[in-house]
Amino acid sequence: MSRILFVSTSTTLGGAEKTLYSLATLIDPKRHPLAGVVSVKPEGDYARRLREQGTHVATLGLARAPRYDDARRLARIIDGARPDVVHALMYQAIQLARLAKTMARSPFKLVSSPRVNYRSRSWWSLLIDRALKGRDDLVIAECEATRGFLLQKLGYPAAKVVTIRNGVDLAGWTVSKVERQNRRLELRLEAADLLVGAVGRLDRQKGFATLIRAMAQLKTSPLRCVIIGEGPERARLEELIRHHALEKSVWLIGEKPDVAGWLHSFDIFCLPSLWEGLPNALLEAMAIGLPVVASSVDGVPEAVADGKDGILVAPERPAVLARALGGLAVDAARRAELGRAAQATIAERFTLRRMLAEYEAAYDAVLG
Repeated sequence: MSRILFVSTSTTLGGAEKTLYSLATLIDPKRHPLAGVVSVKPEGDYARRLREQGTHVATLGLARAPRYDDARRLARIIDGARPDVVHALMYQAIQLARLAKTMARSPFKLVSSPRVNYRSRSWWSLLIDRALKGRDDLVIAECEATRGFLLQKLGYPAAKVVTIRNGVDLAGWTVSKVERQNRRLELRLEAADLLVGAVGRLDRQKGFATLIRAMAQLKTSPLRCVIIGEGPERARLEELIRHHALEKSVWLIGEKPDVAGWLHSFDIFCLPSLWEGLPNALLEAMAIGLPVVASSVDGVPEAVADGKDGILVAPERPAVLARALGGLAVDAARRAELGRAAQATIAERFTLRRMLAEYEAAYDAVLG
């Protein structure tokens, strides 16, 4: 039996944060009791949910870049929790946990979960990572693409890095007619309208500008588009929508706590990312039987086999994306076929049960 303390850069509504929430709430408490959760940044939705469920949640409350003294604060929290394992998720949490490992009086094993977006970090932040990565006892990548990047580009030792692919809890679900009707009424969609949905932080990485440009080439189709998320690219994307006169067919509706419910309103799920690990939103869309059109980048082909359970396209190619979306818009049978195959893929390879079992085994292994 080992006590686990999770340290996450943030607890907002994101993919890594959702993995954190799943682990904190569903790992077998008899095997790995939860010592608590620490958020480096101000608390988000998942932190509030965890506290409501009785989990001890602490926060460093940082709205700035972490400093050395913040690692000391984290070390004091660790000393109070006395965990056997500290599991750190995302860049800032990982670096602070690595520093805290030499400051805390209570010894612990450190498990780190970096993501493929390390490639977008500055050279000096990667220097910090290089200097501190030796303090990890185990590194868990969410897909083979991330593992390969850590080994080949950042020099991580292969023996310490394992892959545990994300899993979702919607496998075998069917689309809720009630959820679908309610969300489509909210968007004021007509019966003949087909809704393309995308989910993610409004950031350049997610490629939503490509999706908007693709929609500009589909004005005569029945396709409408909704993008769920918030972030620094909002103003730019809003201007792009105005530039292409898409105000009546493309909507940015902000961050939603019930993304799974919104998935039921989609007819097609689109992931136009420029780079990506293995996003939960993609897996959830496949799990309820949605046809997906996704960029063929990084970890995405590990889940989507082009032409079998989804359609893969090159990133930043609006015309190519438009052809894929337009082709599905006029072929209901093809949409249904891809959706069934996608659902089978999730049920076979990306269940939440499988993911939890692999994390539990990893915690056991790191403690020897």
